[in-house]
Amino acid sequence: MIDTDPIVGSDRKAPSVQRGGRPRRRARLLPGGLRWILPGFAISVGLIYYSIVYSGYLSFFDWPGGRALMTPVGLGNYITALQDPVLWTALRNTLIYFVVVFVIQVAGGTLFAAAMHSKVRFANLYKVLVVIPVVVAPATLAPAQIQVWQSDGTINHILGFFGLSSLEQSWIGQSTTSLLVVTLVGCWGAIGYGFILLYAGMAQIDPELIEAGRLDGAGNLRVLFSIVLPTLRPIIVSLAILNFITALKLFDSPWLITQGGPAHSSEFLGTMIYGETASTDRNLGYASALSILVLVIAVAVSIFMQLRGRERVASTKRRRKEIADV
Repeated sequence: MIDTDPIVGSDRKAPSVQRGGRPRRRARLLPGGLRWILPGFAISVGLIYYSIVYSGYLSFFDWPGGRALMTPVGLGNYITALQDPVLWTALRNTLIYFVVVFVIQVAGGTLFAAAMHSKVRFANLYKVLVVIPVVVAPATLAPAQIQVWQSDGTINHILGFFGLSSLEQSWIGQSTTSLLVVTLVGCWGAIGYGFILLYAGMAQIDPELIEAGRLDGAGNLRVLFSIVLPTLRPIIVSLAILNFITALKLFDSPWLITQGGPAHSSEFLGTMIYGETASTDRNLGYASALSILVLVIAVAVSIFMQLRGRERVASTKRRRKEIADV
C-alpha cells in the first residue's frame, strides 16, 4: 500500500485551500518595509508638502482669506517682500540671534558636558537643572520672563540692590534692549539642548585617545581643543544647522514677550508672518510669499553648512592619515 501521510520532518507547509478545492495564496498588497513607513509618509505628503505647495500657489495672489476674490499678482508679493524694510530688520535680528545663541550654546554645553564627565558630586542633580529649560514650554516661561525684565522686575531690583540704579531701564519696552532680552531667553533654553548632544558625543570618545594625549603632556585645555572638539565637529555642525532653522522660524518667545516690538526692534520672520495673517488688513498671499522665502533660505543654508562640514571632516581625516603615515 502507498502511504498517503505527509512525510515526517518535512518543512513543507500544506497550502491553504479555499472552498472548491483551489489553493489560496496570501495577498501581499504592499512590500514589507513600505507598510511601516506608509503612515508617516502619508502624513508628510498630506500635511507638510501639501501645505508647502499650497503656500507657493497662494504666494502669487492677493487674498485676504475667506470667500474674498483672489487677485493674481505674479511675483508682486515677492518684490514687495524684498523691498519691505521690516523683512530686512527681521533677517538682521535672525542672524544676530543665531550667532549669539549658537556661540553660547556650544560654549556652555561643552563646559557643562566636560564637567559632568569629570568626577563631580551631585552630577545627576546638575544634569536635571541644565536640561529643565529644554522641556519647559515657552508659553509657561513667558510670564516669568516678563516679570524678570519689566521696569519694576527682578533685574532692576538686583541692580538697585547693588547700587547700580543708573543701569535700571525698561528692558522690554525700549527698542535698544528688547532684542537682547529675547536673545538671552533663547540662550538660557539652548544651553541644555547643546549639553545633551555634546555630553552624548563625549561619551563616544575613546578613553585611550585622551589618555595618549595626557601621556604626551597635554593639559585639560589642550585635550579639549585638540582631541575633544575636533571629534565633536559633526555634532557642532548639526547644532549650527538646527539653531539657524530655529532662528528662522522663531515665533513663540519674541511674540509672547515683546510681540516683535517696540518699532519692530525684536521682529523675527515668524512674528512678521503671523502679523500678516492676524491683522485686520491681512494678505495671506503676502504671508505665503514670506513663508516660501523662509523655506528657501533654510534649505540653502542647511545644504551649505552640511557641505562645509563634510569638507572639514574630510580634511581632518586626511591630515590624521598623513600624520599616521609619517
